[in-house]
Amino acid sequence: EAARWKKEVDNKYEAAQKLAAAKKALQASFIQMKAEEEDDAALQAQMEEAMLQTQEAMLEAEAARWKKEVDNKYEAAQKLAAAKKALQASFIQMKAEEEDDAALQAQMEEAMLQTQEAMLEAEAARW
Repeated sequence: EAARWKKEVDNKYEAAQKLAAAKKALQASFIQMKAEEEDDAALQAQMEEAMLQTQEAMLEAEAARWKKEVDNKYEAAQKLAAAKKALQASFIQMKAEEEDDAALQAQMEEAMLQTQEAMLEAEAARW
């Protein structure tokens, strides 16, 4: 009877040992899962940070493209304004040349009239 009880106690002790080992294995597994979750959370946070940095870089590149486009339009507007001023100056110069031509034409006509008058006076004097 004592041997049977001893065997039963030994079996219960062995079962308790196995149960304690299983409990410790389960705790270790739970701790490992928690660590993996935390690692996953840390990895997820790193991935989100990398995505945010990528989006930021893309936005900066887009802003740089827009700035360049605005700068190009500003430069084109400056060139257009300069061309307009050059055209106005050219128009004013052409007008001045036309006026100079008109004045020169008037002087030439005056000189021709004086020449004709002198020729007529000479002819009249000859008569």
